Amino acid sequence: MSSEKNLSFSSEVAETLGVECAIILNQYNENLLEDISSLDSLIKSTKKNISFLDEEKIKESINTLIKYQLIDINKKTYRLKTPNKTSDSCQLDIEWIPSPEVDEVLNMTEITDDFYNLKLKEFKIYWIERGQKKNNWNSTFIDFIRREWAKETNSKKTIPHIIDENWYPDDDVFDILNLSEINKDSALRYLREFILYWKDKGSAFTTWNSKFIEHVKRRHMMSNEIGSDEENKKYSEPGKYKKDFKTRKNDNTWAKEINLD
Repeated sequence: MSSEKNLSFSSEVAETLGVECAIILNQYNENLLEDISSLDSLIKSTKKNISFLDEEKIKESINTLIKYQLIDINKKTYRLKTPNKTSDSCQLDIEWIPSPEVDEVLNMTEITDDFYNLKLKEFKIYWIERGQKKNNWNSTFIDFIRREWAKETNSKKTIPHIIDENWYPDDDVFDILNLSEINKDSALRYLREFILYWKDKGSAFTTWNSKFIEHVKRRHMMSNEIGSDEENKKYSEPGKYKKDFKTRKNDNTWAKEINLD
């Protein structure tokens, strides 16, 4: 019976090495290949089970799996490499994942899930290609991702960048605004309009905190001058009047304020 009807594979392997590699690796791991006594037999068995793949693609995928030591061609049979659970040094493989303790450490940082997943793939490909043995892969990964995160955050401070819709001012911003008697709640009232304006404008800066301070001070001053009353807002708009032209033309209430005595 062909196993092609219900193909399954690791999404992580597929994202890293390709769908073809992931399918073949799963076929072997689930003992679905009839004959794996030699490389030629493995190719033929794979072709039989996965007929939609051409033979060249199968050969290329199997060579990739051998290269990354997911299968061992030095033995008569192929076997999936699994992470070494002992304290002995071992090479990293594509199935390796950091221990729960690593996640606990990184959860105390500001590293995002997307950044974590991206760098995990990069980390594994790098060390698999090097083929180096270690007994401290968890510590090595923590050091690696911390350095990468530091570079990522520092680059945003030194390289002009477009404002992100989730941008939020540093705490120092509110300390500075407090000196102008503008509290945090008042300042945050202008955050969404600030982000929307600069996001639509598409300008790139490194000084978003300073620009937000200027924006808040300007808006706060305008608010104090104009007031929050809706009637006052109408008078503050050039060319707009509360009354129509005919009513304004016949209005002589201004004369009452003139004292000729």
